[in-house]
Amino acid sequence: MPIDLNSKYQKLTNEIFKNFVFYIPLSIFDKEVFKNLSIDPKLVEDWFNQIIYIDDSLNFINGNNITFAICLLKSGALQNNCFQLMEYKETLSENSFNYLAENYLKQVETYTYISNQLLLHFEKNSPNKDLNTKAIFHYQNFYFNNHLDEINRITGLKPQIFNQETIVEEVTNSKIYKKFSPTFFKKEKSFKDFISHDRNLEIETIILKKYPIIKGKKLRYIIEFFVKKGILTITYGTQTELYHAMKKTFDCNIGTYPSIFGYKVNESKDSDYLRIANELEIILSDYFKTL
Repeated sequence: MPIDLNSKYQKLTNEIFKNFVFYIPLSIFDKEVFKNLSIDPKLVEDWFNQIIYIDDSLNFINGNNITFAICLLKSGALQNNCFQLMEYKETLSENSFNYLAENYLKQVETYTYISNQLLLHFEKNSPNKDLNTKAIFHYQNFYFNNHLDEINRITGLKPQIFNQETIVEEVTNSKIYKKFSPTFFKKEKSFKDFISHDRNLEIETIILKKYPIIKGKKLRYIIEFFVKKGILTITYGTQTELYHAMKKTFDCNIGTYPSIFGYKVNESKDSDYLRIANELEIILSDYFKTL
C-alpha cells in the first residue's frame, strides 16, 4: 500500500479501535483456534474477565467504571469516517479508493463481528452484568452494524459472511493486536528455556555451534543426553512446546514431530546415539565440570 494511501487507511482504522469496549472471557480459550496460545498468568489476572476499553492513544484501560459517553464518542468517530470515505471517493483514483475501502471494510467487519459476539454472550460471559454495561454493548453493536450499512451505501461493497478463521486472521493483522500482543502473550520459548541449568544459554550456544544443522532422531539423541544428565525433563504434555522451541532455535528443517519424539533410543545398540553422546560428553565436560 503506497505511503499516502496507508496513512489514510491507518487514520480510518484507528477510529475503529478507539473507544472500543470489550471483555475477554477465559472460556474463549476452550475454542480450538485459541488453545495453543500461551498466556502469562499475571496478565490473565489483570485483563481477563474485566471490562476494557481502548483510549485515544490505543492503550488498554480498565473500564469497569465506564460511562455511556464512550459509546457516543464511538458513534461520532464512525460517522466522521463515513464523511472521510465520501471525500476519498471524490479525490482518489477508482483503484486506490476501492483498495482502501475494501481493506477498511475488512476491519469494520471484524470488529462488528466481535461486537455482535460481545452482546450475544453478554449474560453468560460479561464480568459486569448490570443494565448500564449491557446498554453500552448494545449501542456499540448498533453503531457498528449501522456503519456497515453506511459503507455499503457509500462504496457499493457488501459485507462478507462472517467466518471465524477470517475474523481471527484480520484481528491478528490489526494494528491494535500487534501493539498489545507482545506484552499480552508469553515470549516464545527457545531450546534453552527447557534446560534447567543456570548456564543454559551457554549450553544452547555450544549445541548450535557443534550442530548448526540437525534433524530427526539425531536431535532426539541430544534430548536423551540432557535427560540422562538431569537438566532436561520432558513429558507428553510438553513435547509439542519443546518441538516448536527447537524449530525456532535451530532455524532449519529439524524434521517432523514423530521423527524426533516417536523414536525410542536403545543406547546400547545405536552407534549414532553413542557417537553423539560421547561427543557431547567431551564438549560439555570441557565447559561444565559439574554438569
